[in-house]
Amino acid sequence: MARPRKFDLDDVTERLMNTFWRHGFARTSLPYLTAASGLLRGSLYAAFGEKDAMFSVALGRYLDQLRHAILSDASGIDGLRYTLDAVVQITIDDPERRGCLLINAIPEAQSLGAANRQAIDQGLAEMRLFIGARLREAQETSTQKPDLESLIALVFAASVAIRVLGRAGQEPQLLQDIADGAVAAVQLAFQPTLTTDDAS
Repeated sequence: MARPRKFDLDDVTERLMNTFWRHGFARTSLPYLTAASGLLRGSLYAAFGEKDAMFSVALGRYLDQLRHAILSDASGIDGLRYTLDAVVQITIDDPERRGCLLINAIPEAQSLGAANRQAIDQGLAEMRLFIGARLREAQETSTQKPDLESLIALVFAASVAIRVLGRAGQEPQLLQDIADGAVAAVQLAFQPTLTTDDAS
């Protein structure tokens, strides 16, 4: 009969996530992981598998937390504002300014297994789809039909910029200005165009 695990799997997963988030995949050594988890090498491998599998678990946990942070009942432009404000908040609330685990992993993608590379692509695509859904909600209540793909790209770029510049230690006000600027651009795109008759 297998002996039951004597550790909190949820807690260890959180610790592994924070270790990869802090050091990156390549620089996270096995001693870092054993120290963070409090597990011996054999127990760590038995519970999670090789380092790439550990990163997969960590990345999955990070994405779940990110989904929870940006999800709200707000829709349309209000939903976009909530999302970008949430991205700003989670960035400045992190005292280590680690940025986004997903974005941080992109330069290291060739060191990752195929499943993790796919997870990164899917995570980025999911964010774009989320933004697109909010923009389509805005379009449903507007007489204007702006180029949604361009607006999706703009808002997505703003969310990435907030995370990257936040990791670089830029001031919170700049991060908020990026969020506010993206929302203002979206609002402008959905504003009715004044005709000559309207102006008179």
